[in-house]
Amino acid sequence: MMVTRFKKLFEPTNIGKMQLKNRIVMPPMGTNYAGADGAVGQRTLDYYETRARGGVGLIIVEGSAPSLQCTMPHQASLGDDAFIPGWQKLTDAAHKHNARIAIQLMHCTMENRDGGVVQVSPSAVIVPARFMGILREPPHELTPEEITERVRWFALAAGRAKEAGFDGAEIHGAHQYLVAAFLSSATNQRKDQYGGSVENKARFLLEILQAIREEVGRDFPVWVRLNAQEWGVENGVTIEETRQIVPMAVEAGAQAIHVSGYGAGSYITAAPIVDTPGFLVPLAEEVKKVTSVPVIAVGRLDLELGERILEEGKADLVAIGRRLMADPFLPNKVIEGRLDEVNPCIGCMECIERLFLGRRGESVVCVVNPVIGAEREYQIRHAGKAKNVVVVGGGPAGMQAAIVAAQRRHKVTLFEKDAKLGGQLNVAAVPPFKGDILPWRDYLVKQVGQAGVEVKLNAHASVEMVAERNPDAVVIATGGTPVMPVIPGIDRPNVVTAQDVLSGGGRTGQNVVIIGGGMVGCETGHYLAGQGKTVTIIEILGRMASDMLFMTRRRLIDGLRSKKVALVTSATCEEIGEDSVR
Repeated sequence: MMVTRFKKLFEPTNIGKMQLKNRIVMPPMGTNYAGADGAVGQRTLDYYETRARGGVGLIIVEGSAPSLQCTMPHQASLGDDAFIPGWQKLTDAAHKHNARIAIQLMHCTMENRDGGVVQVSPSAVIVPARFMGILREPPHELTPEEITERVRWFALAAGRAKEAGFDGAEIHGAHQYLVAAFLSSATNQRKDQYGGSVENKARFLLEILQAIREEVGRDFPVWVRLNAQEWGVENGVTIEETRQIVPMAVEAGAQAIHVSGYGAGSYITAAPIVDTPGFLVPLAEEVKKVTSVPVIAVGRLDLELGERILEEGKADLVAIGRRLMADPFLPNKVIEGRLDEVNPCIGCMECIERLFLGRRGESVVCVVNPVIGAEREYQIRHAGKAKNVVVVGGGPAGMQAAIVAAQRRHKVTLFEKDAKLGGQLNVAAVPPFKGDILPWRDYLVKQVGQAGVEVKLNAHASVEMVAERNPDAVVIATGGTPVMPVIPGIDRPNVVTAQDVLSGGGRTGQNVVIIGGGMVGCETGHYLAGQGKTVTIIEILGRMASDMLFMTRRRLIDGLRSKKVALVTSATCEEIGEDSVR
């Protein structure tokens, strides 16, 4: 039975003539699951069909290239008719589950020219605060003739989307990709009909919408995702400009507005921006004041916040992205009254960082949902013969092993030496920004119980204890132990480990020196500085937190600096004294 407090989320609605069974939208999120040429394969199909089966009302497929000329490696593509059959399989699969499915058309600003890759833009300018500093030389400034050609790319791609069975298409006009670059004075400094006034800067978008309407007609829903505001960008888009752009886009044929935003420089990782659920909702509310078409809100939304947004009329639909990566069956679990069985997103950013900052061609992953992108291969099937399985260690790996073994109908006993399950999750959740780990721990503990696993707490498993169970298989999931460096004085009573500090078992004085500036050392330093301690972190490498990826690292380093933590790099510790470190 559906949890009644989510009535608005599960009300039907529509975008144009497209009927939706509920107001939950899966927003476009890149996966890199497509082939190197942009073709859709089984992996992409399984990923999206699983989310359709999970009960979402509308899936917006990841940003797909409108032309072969502007395709990144492993970016999905609608740049040629040859891609239509693959997409048709996907739309057929989604429709089997009564989900509506649209596709986002995205020009990434990178184009293949003369055997190389060239960045294109409205103007040949470098924006210092551009996302992650990727742009290091002036891009190619598009000519009016080239702009007209790219308008045609979008129109033809929309036609292919319609032919492939998609229920609608979204124009990606956000996040500093090509359409967004035209809308922003930071990147658009043209003096012709495509620059200057708000109307001129919007001309590229408006021409795309008009061309698509001519290609697919009025009945095929088309809408736009916009940066309602840009932060950390000099002369970036303002909400006042967006309030002017939206009515023009609607008049040109947009039947909904998907309200996003963009942050550069420190705003990419600033905690009030990244971590605050619903941080973009006020922008959606402002957009809703100037249009009657449906408005889609986004930005770390959860079910409770989504319901409240709809009740208060701040938006008409809510986009829930990473939570559907973590648990594709979230909508159905709510309908079935199984809210406590939802696998939660912990906001670790691993999905985004792996996609944008990993090795070339690396695809998206999810820390809490390891089967993402491999849904077909990792279906849990009942074992032919039930076995007696012992798992030693009740951390995340041990709990997951026990859950899967029990779901396969094995008899499972789990030994944990501590008084509660969770292992290192109990410690990892303590530093700032890490509190969302606790709901995942609680979810795993709940799943262990529901799977029928016999749990033995305060049980330091010995060979004899395990042997008494006469197991057919033993899974060792005891984790690792901290590596203590060989430093004179390391055994002094004033030396404690990070794990001791975070677990509450180790006390420190007012002045704290942390030896080792990796992720654990830096997070522990941030935690102690938040208690008013004077903290110095010493790191042998030339860079703090070098084992972290860009977004989470930058957020942590910014936090350390804001708390006046002394960061000493390229230094080694030679000796620990009673009240000194040398």
